[in-house]
Amino acid sequence: MSDDREAVGKAGSLDAEALMRLVHRVSASNFERATQELNLRQRLILQCLGLHGDQPIVAIGQRLGLSPSTMTGLVDRLEEQGYVKRRPHAPDRRVTLLTLSAKGDAAFAREIDWYRSLVDEIFGSLGEEARQVVLDALQALRPSDSEDRATAA
Repeated sequence: MSDDREAVGKAGSLDAEALMRLVHRVSASNFERATQELNLRQRLILQCLGLHGDQPIVAIGQRLGLSPSTMTGLVDRLEEQGYVKRRPHAPDRRVTLLTLSAKGDAAFAREIDWYRSLVDEIFGSLGEEARQVVLDALQALRPSDSEDRATAA
């Protein structure tokens, strides 16, 4: 193997190792989450509502790339557990809006606190400038709203 290919292979291995360490740290602290009893998709629904407010169930499903039948089951369970409420959409009675309940609002607030403490724990050893570079890079990985809509369509 040439020196260049060896260097690229080593760099790729280091990138993979760094990513594995990061994922492990996130996974290891998962037991501290306020919404530990919820599965990933249920958490994503709560986060979507917490970040973007009340929305039609169909729109949430499109944003998350989930089918209507999957959304129905997830929303049924979240409603049974008291995290969300369905309510009619006044201008269009065919649409059902999903909203966070008081329990859902509290769970979302605790999720935000959990994420903040996780960022502090993982990136706390970095200087402020390096930390901001990492957070900016993570933000750049986020699809734009138009990409979200295109993916969901």
